[in-house]
Amino acid sequence: MKRWLLWGLVLLVLSGAAWWPGRAMPVPRVPEEGPDIRAIGITPTPPPKLTGRWIEVSLSEQIVRLHDGPQVVGEYLAATGVGDTPDTTTFPGLFSVYQKHEGPMYLREYGVYVTHWVGFDPEHDNGFHSLPMDAEGRVVDSRLGQPVSHGCIRLIFPEIVYRFATFGMQVWIH
Repeated sequence: MKRWLLWGLVLLVLSGAAWWPGRAMPVPRVPEEGPDIRAIGITPTPPPKLTGRWIEVSLSEQIVRLHDGPQVVGEYLAATGVGDTPDTTTFPGLFSVYQKHEGPMYLREYGVYVTHWVGFDPEHDNGFHSLPMDAEGRVVDSRLGQPVSHGCIRLIFPEIVYRFATFGMQVWIH
């Protein structure tokens, strides 16, 4: 556990971000738009009317927001799918959390490990998780704030989303 915490702090220092326990990490706004999801036949959905606790993912901002009703209780920089094929897209829409696994999990197809998996799109096998790591727990790709994944949503502090998420919780991606 201490090794994971140490790596998280190292990444935090290297990224220049400021974070303090109990507060949402400030995130820079990404000026570029996200992937052109219309190019692969996806139509964005209008914002839903959600109540209770729910998770929002902004593809254009590369940000995950945790909501308690109308109030944002956390905002975190993320990395979503590159979106140039259906196999690498974070699809917009309204989903529900269906799976959680603290990990670490080995993703054989990509040859990396991840932790704090929260699955929300079973059709495309997409979910929230940590930055990808090797077998020793070293991060192999620390990019955030831009589309770089195979469709999943990478986070520097995935344990926050993992603890927040409950089975059946709504996830709105736009």
